[in-house]
Order: sequence, then C-alpha cells, then structure tokens
Amino acid sequence: MDTSPNGEHPMLTNTAFHLPLPFLAAMAIFAAQANLNPPNAYAEESGAKSVWFGTAGNNAGAEAGIYHSSIENGKLTKAELIMPLRGAGWITKHPTIKDVIYATASLDKSSVVAIRDGKLISTQKVQGGSCFLTTDHTGTVLLSAHYGAGSVSVIPINADGSLGDEVQRIQHQGGSKVVPGRQKSPHPHYVSVSPDNRFAFVPDLGLDQLVKYRLDLEAKKLSPAGTVDVEPGGGPRHMKFHPGGKYAFVVNEMTLAITVFGYDGENGTMTKLATVPALTEDEKNQNKFNSGSEIRVSQSGDFVYSANRGHDSISVFSFDADTGTLKRIQVVPTRAAWPRNFNLSPCGGYLMVAGRDTNNISLFSIGADGKLTHLEHQSIFVPGPICVLMDE
Repeated sequence: MDTSPNGEHPMLTNTAFHLPLPFLAAMAIFAAQANLNPPNAYAEESGAKSVWFGTAGNNAGAEAGIYHSSIENGKLTKAELIMPLRGAGWITKHPTIKDVIYATASLDKSSVVAIRDGKLISTQKVQGGSCFLTTDHTGTVLLSAHYGAGSVSVIPINADGSLGDEVQRIQHQGGSKVVPGRQKSPHPHYVSVSPDNRFAFVPDLGLDQLVKYRLDLEAKKLSPAGTVDVEPGGGPRHMKFHPGGKYAFVVNEMTLAITVFGYDGENGTMTKLATVPALTEDEKNQNKFNSGSEIRVSQSGDFVYSANRGHDSISVFSFDADTGTLKRIQVVPTRAAWPRNFNLSPCGGYLMVAGRDTNNISLFSIGADGKLTHLEHQSIFVPGPICVLMDE
C-alpha cells in the first residue's frame, strides 16, 4: 500500500484533500453532535397522513370547527377548515368506516354529531354537554362523557356511521371533596375501552376514581362493575392502555402525576402500582397555575408522554413492561401555550401539540430513545385547537 514518508496514507491527510484545518474541526463537531442526537425512531414512516383538529372559541377571530392538515416527512400542510362547527372540542373517528368523524358540538343545544366527507349526517342532543367521545373497537356504540353533568351516555351507531337515539345515561354520584371547589360532585372526563372491548373505564375527576362498566354490545348498554381508587386529590382526567394490554396509565389533572396500574384483562381488574410526578414541585412553582391534560403511549409501549398546561411542557417517561416501572426522562417546552391535547403520528415518529392560546400546532420528532426534538419552522396556524386526531 502506498504511504507517505511518515507512514501516513496520503488520502487521509489534510494535505491530500487540501482542506483547511478549521473545516475539519467543524466536521468533527458536526459528527459529535450527530452522535448526541439519536435518529428518528421511525425513519420508515412515509406517505402523507391526515390530521384533524377540533377547535373551540379562540382569540384569533377565526371560525371554529374541524380543521384538516396532513403530515409527511416531518412537515405539516396548511390547516383548512372542513366543517364550521361551534363547540367542536373533541373529535374521534369511526374505527372501520372511512371518513366518518364524531364531534362534540354547540348547536341549538349541546349535541354530538356525525360527519362524513365534511357533511353533517346526524345529530343527537345530549344533556349537560359532552367533553369527550369515543367508540367501542367495533364501532357499535358511541360513548360520551359529560364533565358538567357528571354523567356518561351510550349512543348506538348505525351501519352507515350515523347516530341513533341515546339509549342510556348513567349519573355518577358523590365527590371526594379533597380539593375544595373541584371535587364536590362527579366530573367524568374520559372513557377508555379495554383492549378486548368488554369493559369501559371512566376517569372521574370529582370522585378520584375510575368508574368501571361492563360493555354489552348486544344490548348497547353499560352495566356498573365497581370503582378503582386513583390518588386522593389527584383528579383523574385521561387514561390509556399499554399496547401489551397488561398495564394502564392515568394522568391526574390536579397533581400533574401519572398513576400506573397493572391490568388483568380476564377479570377487568386494576392494581395500582405507582404514581410518578410529571413535574417536580420546583417546576410547578414556576407558574401560578398548572394542570395535566393528556397522556399518550408509544406504539412500542416503551415510552409514555403527558402534557402540562401552565408549565406548557411535555413530560417524557420510559416504561419497563417487565417490571412495570415508569421513569421520567425528559421535560420539553411545547412551543404552544395551554397544551390541552397532543397526539402521536401513526408510526410514532412525530408528536403534535395543540396550543389553544397561541392558535398553533407545534411539531416534534421522536428519537430512538423516546426523547423529543422540536422541529423549528414547522408550526402551523390552527385557531384555538383543543383536540388532535390522527389518521391510522
């Protein structure tokens, strides 16, 4: 092999390339930084995916309703209004019928609506107003939680995706009274259907409990099946199951903490394992008011994400499914004020945060280690976004 008089390979010397030393130093720094920033965990994610945003009143003077965008290669397209609708605070999709979306609405009275291809196909009035909607996994029923009224209702879904008449309304009772003014009465905030479609769990902020129901799809009804205590004064808000089906995670709105439960799918029983703070006390003290809003679990089940309003941040946790251990590993600013909701892209490569008070959606990439990196100049305008719905 050819070598220089000093034994060096000529193609590996600065002289052979005629490159200035400052350039080589800069390249070394770039390489070091690349090693510090892990690649996107899901680089295979490609092809445009639809994103819908539910919006309510806003400070931008823009029309409220359902907006649509798409994400591809880490970029969001301009959001377009596809359905003007007052009170579209929560939206969800039919699990099998393409392009059918269900939304909360403020029409002549509080309602839930079914929309297909941007057109209203049915409307149902609900007492007390709905704050959350979901279907069971087969799309047989729509389940609605009513924070103000303290109730949960069941609405049948017809074969074409339209809504039938409400067939059941269950009134929650009591209140933990741990936090004055917030827990004098029941406040259901969410409905989480078990992976096997046999149970529905309702986090009730006012009760500090998960209210458990058996889900009877033939009768299209819920039957009470007990309660699960969460944290006194925690105010359980939203809940997600681990993709493995053996764990569940609850975000507590008032204490900004995540409660981890072991889940026995055969019996539908929950066992509380631990509660992990999303923010430290010092971090919470940076703001006059803070509250937890949303929780999401990565497709792999290795990472959990929660949103902190007031502090305006996302907390990132690693999760060990062998031990049931949840550990906070990162807190990042959302670049979106009052993040009431956020979501993960279908393959888990990106995270989108809804900034209600700043009328924007901010975008983050997710590394192989689960940590978030803000993608600058990729924020888009959406007026008063409070729900982010992803295409599957």
